[in-house]
Amino acid sequence: MAYITLPTFVGYSTSSGPSRSSFVRRWRRQYEDPARGGFNFYLRAANAIRAGRSSGRDREVMRALVENADERTRPHYAEIANGWLRYLGRRDLRVAEVGRSRWRLGALEVGINPHLGLRKGDGPVHVTWLYFKEEPLSRDAAQMVLWLLEQTMDELRPGGRPLVVDVRRAKEFALSPRDRDKVKPWVRSEASAFMSLWEAAA
Repeated sequence: MAYITLPTFVGYSTSSGPSRSSFVRRWRRQYEDPARGGFNFYLRAANAIRAGRSSGRDREVMRALVENADERTRPHYAEIANGWLRYLGRRDLRVAEVGRSRWRLGALEVGINPHLGLRKGDGPVHVTWLYFKEEPLSRDAAQMVLWLLEQTMDELRPGGRPLVVDVRRAKEFALSPRDRDKVKPWVRSEASAFMSLWEAAA
């Protein structure tokens, strides 16, 4: 059985050519030796977004995130803070609890860990995954995440709706019925291809 995180699966799906093999090989080495695990560059940003929205003090918390960052992380956190505040705008979004799950295909497990739940008024909870990287999130990658969130929604938040936000660009993505039918075979083929490379990296 192989286990990967959702960001790792997205990273794999957006790579191409020989870099795919190298990507999987690096992840397998980390999987076999957890001590190799890297620093989660965006964990502080995700925690700050949750804290700011929970307390209603988004601007203060985002300001603190940037001011307390070191020289390497400050430019990235500044873009994230500005993007998140633009995304919020006049939206009145309350934080809701969401769970965690795993999506399985054959011997592959993908950890599905949304960052938070967001609810507007009396509407449904949007089970939300945040994208923080400098490179724009492609529509295909966003559709993959949305589909995987939807597949495990009963465990994440029964009755919830999947949502992906490219934070730096204040851009949200949602899944349409037409997209759903196209995404399913592609995600499954990506998972199968990942496992082929995983086994080859043994």
